[in-house]
Amino acid sequence: MHISEWENGAYLSVKDPALLMTLREHEIILVGFDRASMPLHAGTLTREGLGHAGVILFRRSVPTTAYGKQARLLVNLWEEAKDWDWADRIEYLPRP
Repeated sequence: MHISEWENGAYLSVKDPALLMTLREHEIILVGFDRASMPLHAGTLTREGLGHAGVILFRRSVPTTAYGKQARLLVNLWEEAKDWDWADRIEYLPRP
């Protein structure tokens, strides 16, 4: 679900740490493209003991409009990782 649809878009302009903590409370893994700040904020929350529910970030090689490629990468990851403990985990797609 796109963030604009979740909770009627209430979290569209929320800062990363607050969004990650809210998603943790709802056990929702964040999937996105924000490689600049999201890993930093997720790591900070983990180090501070607050944690997050998990983050999946697409690498630069995955265009933001390549929906089919994004979907295939996510499905492939989920087939491998559906039973993983996602708490405080950050994964990048495609995986090396």
